[in-house]
Amino acid sequence: MRSFWPGLVFVLVLMAAGLVAAQAQNARIPTTHGTLFSGAQVTLPDDLRGRVGVLVLGFSKSSGDVSKGWGERLAASYRDSNGVMYYQMPVLEAVPKLIRSMVVKSIKSGVPEAEKSHFLTIFSDEAEWQKIALYSNADDAYVLVIDGDGKVRWQTSGKVTDAGFATLKQQVESLRTKSGPP
Repeated sequence: MRSFWPGLVFVLVLMAAGLVAAQAQNARIPTTHGTLFSGAQVTLPDDLRGRVGVLVLGFSKSSGDVSKGWGERLAASYRDSNGVMYYQMPVLEAVPKLIRSMVVKSIKSGVPEAEKSHFLTIFSDEAEWQKIALYSNADDAYVLVIDGDGKVRWQTSGKVTDAGFATLKQQVESLRTKSGPP
């Protein structure tokens, strides 16, 4: 009878994790206003209407390198796409206000000119973004595929891999097909 309890606890933990993942999967991203590194204004999710969004969130300096790998793959596949918008989004709410501009300037200096229209720094709602992203490791990149209403339809975290990026592209194409031509 004692061997029954560890198995039951394990099953309950898996069920709870699945429920959290399912809730995050249908979560709507917070309304976010900001200025891209290119100088253009953006409001998410409103600017995604009729499009698919891919958001790459980073919550630490170390996550920047991991996010960059995803960003490079996204640029190669979607830079000229009208139907897919992608953004690398360093979340900097925890950075002390006194040094934020210096941190932003440092990040911006490492972004190629062609990618500045895909970079959006976030200064608020960090806890909400972490909840939606299923945050667990500060050094990971968190990738969200978002529909035109701002709902999370697929997500992953960590370094980009060939298999992970192929799955992302499948998810994007599936959403594009559902929403019709851009």
